[in-house]
Amino acid sequence: VFPPNWLILRLPCGKMCFMVGLALTIPAFFEATVARRGDERALGFIKAGELHWRTWREVAADAKRLAAEIRAAGIEPGDRVAQVSENRYEWIITDLAVHLAGAVHVPIQVTLSGRQIAEQIVDSGTQLVFASNAELLTKFVGELPGNVPVVLHGDQANGRQTTLLDKPMAPAIPQAPNRRLSTPDGLATILYTSGTTGRPRGVMLSQGNLASNAKATCDAYGGNSAMRRLGILPLSHIYARTCDLYTWVYAGSQLVLSESRETFQRDCQLARPTAINVVPYLYQRIADQVRTSGVADESAEVRAVFGGRVEHLFSGGAPLAPEVEDWYAERGVVILCGYGLSESSPVISMSVPGAARRGAVGRVLPGVDVRIAEDGEILARGPNIMMGYWRDEEATAETIRDGWLHTGDLGGLDADGFLSILGRKKELIVLSTGKKAVPTRVENLLTASPLIEQAVVFGEGQSALVALIVPDFARLQSKAVAGWNRASGEPVNNHPEVRELFAEEISRELSAAAREEQVRYFTLLDRPFSIDRGEMTAKLSLRRTVIAEHFTAELKAMTSSSRKVPESSQLPR
Repeated sequence: VFPPNWLILRLPCGKMCFMVGLALTIPAFFEATVARRGDERALGFIKAGELHWRTWREVAADAKRLAAEIRAAGIEPGDRVAQVSENRYEWIITDLAVHLAGAVHVPIQVTLSGRQIAEQIVDSGTQLVFASNAELLTKFVGELPGNVPVVLHGDQANGRQTTLLDKPMAPAIPQAPNRRLSTPDGLATILYTSGTTGRPRGVMLSQGNLASNAKATCDAYGGNSAMRRLGILPLSHIYARTCDLYTWVYAGSQLVLSESRETFQRDCQLARPTAINVVPYLYQRIADQVRTSGVADESAEVRAVFGGRVEHLFSGGAPLAPEVEDWYAERGVVILCGYGLSESSPVISMSVPGAARRGAVGRVLPGVDVRIAEDGEILARGPNIMMGYWRDEEATAETIRDGWLHTGDLGGLDADGFLSILGRKKELIVLSTGKKAVPTRVENLLTASPLIEQAVVFGEGQSALVALIVPDFARLQSKAVAGWNRASGEPVNNHPEVRELFAEEISRELSAAAREEQVRYFTLLDRPFSIDRGEMTAKLSLRRTVIAEHFTAELKAMTSSSRKVPESSQLPR
C-alpha cells in the first residue's frame, strides 16, 4: 500500500511489475536527484567576482551534516527554524537541512526593520534562528527574547550564541534523516506575505504544496538537467524559492546564485545561464539600457546582456507592460509570463515556449483549477493551495471558501485557456463618476516611457486620476538644456520645461487608454520609491498605502479643490 500523493511509475520486466514511488516532498526530490547526479555540478555561487561550484554530493553532505546538528540541538519535527539572510550558499544548505530534519522553515526578508524581523520570529514561535552576519544580527537581536538561540552563517555574534548547543558535532558524513520526518501533508514552511496591504500574515505551505508546484512548473516548461539558472530574486520569497530552488532540486539541473542585484549583468557573463527568473522592473531597465546604447544589432545585444546562452526568460511577481513584452519579442526574445501568489506556492499559470500570448500570463498549470467569479475575481484550487494562515483561522476561512482560494486579483480566461490579470480587487479605483480604473494597467502604460522610471496612480472618490511620477534621472539629465539647471539650486524636475515635457509624455503613453484611465494631474518626485523606506516589497511591488503616507502633501495638493499644482502639471481632460 503506497501513501497518497506518491508518484507511481510502473516498470514492466517480463512477468514482473515493479513499482517505484517518489513522495511529493522536497527531501524525496533531493535524495533522488543526489542518487542520480551525485558527482555532477549542482550549485554555483559568486564571491568577489569568482564563480565557485559544488556537486550534488557535496551539497548533500553539507545539508545532512547541518540537519544532524539541528536535530542534536533539540529541534523536533514541526519546530520552527527562522532564517534571516540574503541569498548565499548557506541559505540553500539551511533550507535543505531544515527539510531533512522535518522542521518548519521560516524565511524572513533582510530588508525589514529590526522590529518587523523580531515580530515574525516571535509570531512563528521560532526555536532557532539563523542569520547571515553580525551586522544584520544587530538590527534585530535587541528585540528578541533572550532564550532564542541564534546561529550565524559567517561572522561572530557579539555575545549571542554562535554554535547550536554544547554537544558533540555531528559526524562528517551523518546518516540521512528518516524520510518519514517529511510527509506530503506535513507543514514545510511559514512564509510571511510581503504586506503590500495590511499586516503580513504567515502563509502555511506543506511539503506537498511546494513539491507538487515545483514539479508541475518544471514539467510544464520542459525543465531538465541541462538547464542552468541564474538566481537573483530573494530566496526568502516564494517565487524564487519554488521557481529557482525547488525546480532545480526536482530536475537535477544547475543553479548559480548571483552575488547581488547590482552585479546581475556581470554575473550573467560569469554564469552564462540558459534560464532566468526576474521581475518586470529589471526587464524594463535592460530594455532602456539597450535602446540608448546605440548598438546596431539590438537583438544580439539583448542576448549578450543575459550571457549569450539564455533560452528562457521568465517574468513574475508583478505585471509586465505590454510595450516591454513587445520590445523583446520584436528582437526575437520571448518573455514567458506567469502568475501566482504566496498562498498558491506560488504558480497558478505560466507561459511556456510555443504557448505564450501577449498580455496574458499563460495557461493554468495541470492539476490546478481556475474559475472567474461573478465580480471578476480569480479563484483557484489544487494541490498547491496553502494549508491556511498561521494561527489565523478567521483569515483562512475568509480566503479559502468551499475549497477555492480567493486570490484578490481580477482577471479573465479566453477561449484558448489563457489567463489575463486586470489588477487587484482591493486596489480598483472607483472615481466619483462611478467609473472604475485598474491602477496597475495605467502604471504599466506610463512606465513604458523611457523617461518614467516609476509611477503610481491614485484617485479613489475623485473625478479623475492623479499620478506620482519618478523620472529616469539619468535620461532626463541627458535631455537637459542650459536653462534647466537653475542657479537657485531648485531641482530640475521643477522646471516648467521639464513639467511640460512630462505632460506631453504622459498624454502620449495614455493616448489609447479609456477616459477613466487618463491622468489629469501629476507630480514629479525628486527620488525613487525604495525598499529601505518600505515603499516597495523585496520583489519590487509598490506598497501604495506607504507611498500615500510618505507623499501626503503632494497628493493633497493634486486632489484638493484649490488644485495647488503648477498649471503645466495639469493634463488635458
